[in-house]
Amino acid sequence: MKQFNTKKLLIGAVLVSSLLYSCKKDNVAEPVSDSAARKYENGFFVIGEGSYAQNSGAVSFYRYGDDTLSIRAYEKENPGKILSNTAKTSTLQFASIINGSIYLLCKVNGPIVKVNEYTLKEEARYVQESSNWRSIIQVDGTRGLVSANDGVYQIDLNTLAIQNKLAAVGAVNTGDMWKKGDYIYLLQSNGAKIVSAGNYSLAKSFSNITRGFAQTPNGKLWGSTGSRLIAIDNNLDTAGVALPVAVGTFGLDAPTRLTASTKENAVFYHSGTSIYKYVDGNASSLSQPFITITDTPFMIYGAIRYDRNKDYIVVNGIQGYGAASTVNYLLIYNASTGALVKKIRYGGDGVVADFSKIFFNDIAVFH
Repeated sequence: MKQFNTKKLLIGAVLVSSLLYSCKKDNVAEPVSDSAARKYENGFFVIGEGSYAQNSGAVSFYRYGDDTLSIRAYEKENPGKILSNTAKTSTLQFASIINGSIYLLCKVNGPIVKVNEYTLKEEARYVQESSNWRSIIQVDGTRGLVSANDGVYQIDLNTLAIQNKLAAVGAVNTGDMWKKGDYIYLLQSNGAKIVSAGNYSLAKSFSNITRGFAQTPNGKLWGSTGSRLIAIDNNLDTAGVALPVAVGTFGLDAPTRLTASTKENAVFYHSGTSIYKYVDGNASSLSQPFITITDTPFMIYGAIRYDRNKDYIVVNGIQGYGAASTVNYLLIYNASTGALVKKIRYGGDGVVADFSKIFFNDIAVFH
C-alpha cells in the first residue's frame, strides 16, 4: 500500500499558497496613502522657463518652513516627460491652478500640460505642431479660454482639446486674462478688452491699458498703462493713480508684474530691486518702496506674486545672466509689514555655466 509523503504535501501546500498570494498581490492595487495623495500640499510651486535648447521648463516645490526647494519635482513624478518640445526650444511661461489641476503653458511650439495639484502626476497633454500659448482661465465647469499669439481660443479643461477662436476680439497677441463676475478681461497688443462670460460678446475696450491684471477684496480689478495704475469697478468705470516708478513688462508672453492682496485693498508691483505697494485710496503709500532688496548682484526674474495662504510676497531672483543665472534666490516677505520671512539661495556658484542649475524661475502659484 502506497504511503502518503507528509513532507511533500506540506511543501506543495506552501507553494500553492505562495502562488495564490502572488496572484492576488499582482491583481489588486495597493492603497494610496493620504500622504502620497497630497504630497505637494503644504507649500507652493515655483515655475521656471528652462534654458533655451538646454533644459526644459521646471515645476519645483517649496514646503512652508523649509530651507530649500524640491527642484524639478514634476520630472521626478513623471520620469521621461518634459515641459517643453523635444528640442527644448519652447519655454514654460505660465501656470494656473483650476479645479485640482495645474495647467502649464509653453510658448513657441510647446505643449499645454495638465497635472494633479497634489501629486504632480500628469493627467493630460495637448501638443500642436505650431503654437504659442500665453495663459489660461476657467469660464465655468469644463469651459475655459486659452490665450495665444494670435488671439483667444476656447478649450475643454478636461481633455485640453482646443476649440474655436473668439471672434469678438482681435486675432492678435494676447496675454494675461482674468474672470470676474459676468466678465472676462483680456490683455491684447492693442489694449485691454472686456467680454461677456456668457457669449463672449465685446463689452468695453481700453486701448491705454497695457499691463494687468490683479483683483483686490473691494471688487476692483487693476491694470496699468505703465505710468499709472488703473482700477476698473463693477460698472466698468475706471480711476487711476500716478506711479512714482513705472510698471515694467517683458511683453504679453511673460507673466504680469501686478499682484494683489486678498487681505487688504493693496496692489503690488516691482521695478528693479524695489517692490511698491499701493493701498487703494492712499497715494502716499507710493511715496517710497515697500520693500527694497539689498542683495547684490540681484535681479527679480519674472514677476512677484502674493500668497493668500500666508499673506506673503514671493520673489524669484537670480544674480544675473550667463553663469550668474545659476545662482537662484527665493525670497519671502510679509505682505502686511514688508519684513523678510525667508531667504533661500540655491543652484550653482555663479562662475560655471552649469545648465542643470539654470531654471529662470519666473512665477509662483499657490493652492
